[in-house]
Amino acid sequence: MNESPSSRICLVASTRPSRPGRPRGPRRDRDERRTELLDAAERAIRRIGPQASMDDIATEAGVTKPILYSHFGDKAGLVSALAARVAARVNRTVTEALSRSDEPSVVVSSTIEAFCAFIEDEPQLYRFLVQSAKHGSDLSGPRLMSDIASQIAVVLGGALRRVGADSGAAEPWAAAIVGMAFGGASWWVERRSMSRHDLVSYLSQLLWSGLAGAGLGALERDGGEGPAGADGARAGIRAVPDRPASGDR
Repeated sequence: MNESPSSRICLVASTRPSRPGRPRGPRRDRDERRTELLDAAERAIRRIGPQASMDDIATEAGVTKPILYSHFGDKAGLVSALAARVAARVNRTVTEALSRSDEPSVVVSSTIEAFCAFIEDEPQLYRFLVQSAKHGSDLSGPRLMSDIASQIAVVLGGALRRVGADSGAAEPWAAAIVGMAFGGASWWVERRSMSRHDLVSYLSQLLWSGLAGAGLGALERDGGEGPAGADGARAGIRAVPDRPASGDR
């Protein structure tokens, strides 16, 4: 039996191989896809180092660069998304510590410990974020610091109000705590001249002595769960009445 031209065309069309690519199925959520791309970015940075490029990240993710750009806009957008993710990770660690104690001395040591632990665990990712902030127009470094500082400011503000002090200092003090942790940890990750435990102890002592003396009410050392002093003893805090001014005696 002779085949008509139309039947031959249909036969050819039905045997043509399908286009390569993602199998047909339900379209993945955009947020889920962003998470996968950020996972790939972290893997590339760990493997290659802070010099990892958008090409490297796209290769690790198994996609083209235009797909990365469609999700993040440009490299600055990707870096900003990574910074937000890291800040959330560090904040979770700090929050877990704060759930056990909300004393300001513990806030100080927990913040420094969480930040130093992140840098020790993820040195390449940390360097990538810092270098991107230094050499680009993105705000990954400030974003990372401000997100963490916001959490600390809430706790400090509550502590200041509890002892009847001006809580307006909470935000700048929180920024200073994170800034010092950032600077000290940046020095440490390059030098490694002491243990992480010693670094946290030294920075905690300096920060807490300054905060206690500068206005976290009149807070007095007591045997508790605060940062370790020079003799290794733990220092807690409790509120005591302000000392009267000389003219009030």
